Amino acid sequence: MNRRIIKLATALLAVFTLNAQKPPKGFEKVDQEVVISTLRAQMKYDIRSFSVKPGAKVKLIFKNVDDLPHNLIICTPGKSKGKDKGQEVIDAVMKLGDKGVEMDWEPKGHPRMLHSSGMVQPKKESVIWFKAPKKEGDYPYICTFPGHFQLMNGMMAVSKLANPVTNLTYKLYHGSWNKCPDFSKLDPKKTGNLANGLFDISPRDKNDNFGFVFNGDIDCPKDGKYTFTTASDDGSLLFIDGKKVVDNDGIHGVQSRSGTVNLKAGKHSIEVRFFEKSGGEELAVAWSGPGFKTQALSRSKPGGGSSGATGIPIEPNEGEATIYRNFIAGAGPRAIGVGYDEDVNLAFDANNLRLALIWQGDFMDGARHWKGRGQGYQPPAGDSVIKFPEGIAFATLKSEEEAWPKAEYRTKDLRFKGYRLDKRQHPTFNYEREGVTIEDTPTPFPGEELSQLKRTLKLSGKKTPNNLYFRVATGDIAEKNGGFLIDEELQITVSGSEALNIGGELRVPVKFKNGTAQLELTYAWAE
Repeated sequence: MNRRIIKLATALLAVFTLNAQKPPKGFEKVDQEVVISTLRAQMKYDIRSFSVKPGAKVKLIFKNVDDLPHNLIICTPGKSKGKDKGQEVIDAVMKLGDKGVEMDWEPKGHPRMLHSSGMVQPKKESVIWFKAPKKEGDYPYICTFPGHFQLMNGMMAVSKLANPVTNLTYKLYHGSWNKCPDFSKLDPKKTGNLANGLFDISPRDKNDNFGFVFNGDIDCPKDGKYTFTTASDDGSLLFIDGKKVVDNDGIHGVQSRSGTVNLKAGKHSIEVRFFEKSGGEELAVAWSGPGFKTQALSRSKPGGGSSGATGIPIEPNEGEATIYRNFIAGAGPRAIGVGYDEDVNLAFDANNLRLALIWQGDFMDGARHWKGRGQGYQPPAGDSVIKFPEGIAFATLKSEEEAWPKAEYRTKDLRFKGYRLDKRQHPTFNYEREGVTIEDTPTPFPGEELSQLKRTLKLSGKKTPNNLYFRVATGDIAEKNGGFLIDEELQITVSGSEALNIGGELRVPVKFKNGTAQLELTYAWAE
């Protein structure tokens, strides 16, 4: 009788567990499943880094195989962009004092907490269903049980180039070689983690006489034959489970070499060794396998196929903006790119005096224009790119419904007067039209999840027109939340004059008073 009761209880518990892990609405099918376990008696996660794509639906299973309780809390990058590993949350835990035990050592409501497994008891597991943030970056995850944080921490990278490589680390070496040396006999000058899982030599501190050793794990989805490729200048070697698969060693220009290996489904160790003696320096890694074509494991594919040269990210200093004047795709040959520390960016078209692009995340990759001949247009490095209509943004019209002037390569109606920078290196663009001067000042401001953009336009002149219009945007326009939703991507609000939807063009009549007018616009990415 007792055995039957125990069996019944076990069955009921299994049903309860199954129901508890039933996916919430919208997560019946996920884009990615991640399993993270504790390492028994080591106070560590077995996965120290992994990557997901922005907006991906994720199922994260946290298994506690240890003899102590643990949790897993995913944090926002914070002001340090993830470098503090979630220290602010730990500081909040310490302030809980005696309440910490009853609150399971979790500072609920902390602004940097995104998702939590809850405290998971020994030999139990928990499932977290979540949609990855839209903003690319490094998101720390931590155990907040007292004393565990220093060892129990990891990094989730949100990246458009998310891939199946986890726990990727690098060691940087200095030396002059003609082929890859035995790095195990050398002392590294620098070590680090690459949470995005991309093999990348940009952490180097010099351009000649250096080498890297990368180590990580790669998850094979099926049993079968896999092909790995490296393209490098100079030499590179690739190992799977300690076996050499790709031999691309020696001094040479960029060349590709491939190798194949039969692998079982599941995780396998991957190691890449690379050295650069002099001249150009490049490393690209890719793989292919059963059911999928060649996939890059670096920012570019071996043999090309990327949007251009990569590897020189342009980033603003903390608290400031940075300016990049060059050929920017979508903004023309006289583009002025502005990257703000708040992870929001813009490109201003100095040919037609218009806001051409805004985007979030990474700013620009300068490699195309700073290496070699620098030909072509470089696209933004970030995501959520919004394009604004080509042609001039200010025009005099006979009526509010008159057709907007056709776009020209370079306008003759407006004159660019340059820009000035404030103490934070934030620019104000200055231009004029028929005696009217315009000061155009973009400013980032925080949103609920992502930074947004505010724009102030000040116009003045001795003789001001009565029929001057400002074209804000074009597309599928719907009134929403006191503003206008453009193509279901961008929410724009306008103050200083009444905005009009004229056949899919959002226009604002400029109303002067005593020779001056001011418009204020906010640009917020739609959720």
